[in-house]
Amino acid sequence: MVKYLLLPVTIIYNFICLINRAVTIPKKLYAPVISVGNITWGGSGKTPMVIEVAKYVQSLGKTPVVLSRGYGRKNKKEKNVIVRDNEKILVDISSSGDEPYMMAQQLTCPIIVGANRYKSAELARKFNPDVFILDDGFQHWKLKRDLDIVCVNSLNPFGNGMLIPSGILRETKNALKRADIIVLTNGFLCDNDKLDELRKEISAVTGKQAAEVYAGNWYITNMANGKEYRNFDDLKEKYSFVLVTGIGSPQNFINTASSLKLKIKEHFIFNDHHKYSDSEIFDVVNNLEENERIITTAKDAVKIKDAVDINVQNRIYILNISVCFSAGREQFEERIRKVE
Repeated sequence: MVKYLLLPVTIIYNFICLINRAVTIPKKLYAPVISVGNITWGGSGKTPMVIEVAKYVQSLGKTPVVLSRGYGRKNKKEKNVIVRDNEKILVDISSSGDEPYMMAQQLTCPIIVGANRYKSAELARKFNPDVFILDDGFQHWKLKRDLDIVCVNSLNPFGNGMLIPSGILRETKNALKRADIIVLTNGFLCDNDKLDELRKEISAVTGKQAAEVYAGNWYITNMANGKEYRNFDDLKEKYSFVLVTGIGSPQNFINTASSLKLKIKEHFIFNDHHKYSDSEIFDVVNNLEENERIITTAKDAVKIKDAVDINVQNRIYILNISVCFSAGREQFEERIRKVE
C-alpha cells in the first residue's frame, strides 16, 4: 500500500521535526501567547477556534493580535504584513492568504502575517496588545506559549495513525499531552458511540477531559448583495445546490449542508487553499440549471469573489458558521482568563 511505500519519507520527516524542536530555542514575547493548533494536516476547525478565542479575549476588554503564517500568500514582497488594524482591512488576499483574510472580515482586532512570528509581534507593538493569538502554533517551536489549545476533528481524529506523508498526523497523538486545552470539533456530525470512544481515548492518553464544539449559528449570505438568510425554507424551496470547496476536510462541509436539509446536486472538491480561476467557476455556473445555485464556505468565498463578476456572484451563496460549545465552555474561558 502507498502508506507503507511512503514510510521511509515519514521516518525522515519525523527525524527532522525532532531535531528541529531539539535545537530551537523559543523566544518569549512581550505579551502572553495563546496558541491554537492541531496535530493533523488540515481540517480540524482551527481557524474558527482562532476567531472564537479572539472574540472572547475582546469581550474581556483586552486587545488581541492574531499572528498567522499566512499560508498561500501570492504577494510576498513584504515578509511580515499587517492584514488589518483595529479599524479596517489594509491589504488584499494576495498579500494575506485566504484564512487570514477571512479572519480579517470576521474580526475587529489586528491580524499580522509572516513566517517569522517574532517579527510580526514586533510590528504589533503600536497596537499595544494584551494577548497574542498564535494561529497554527502547536508545532511552532520558535515562540514560548502561555496556553496551548489543540483542535481534534471528531470525524477523523488521527487518520490511519501514521505521520505525514504516510498519514495525516504531524505528531503522534501522545503530543496531546502538551496541550493545555483539547477541543473536539464536529462532534454533532459524529456517531455517539465513536465520539464516546474518542473521549475515552484522549482521556487515557492525556488525563484531560476535552471540551467539545460544533459548527452552529448557521446563516447563509448571497455573495453579490450580502442578503442574509437565517431561515432556510425559502432557499430550500427555490433551489438545489452545487457545493464548491477547497478546504482541508470537505466531508465536514458536505455533512453540515446535509444536516441543514439543503438539496445537494453534486460537490466540486479542490485542494485546500486552492486559488480559483474565473474559468473554473464559470464552468460550474454554466452547467447550472435555472433552479440551481452554488454554495461554498466563507474561506472559499474570499477567493471566489475575487475571480468572478457580479452576475456570477448573484448565483453563489456562502454558508457561514460560528463555534458553539456543547461541553467545557466554562473551563475553556477560565483558562483564557488566567493567561497573563
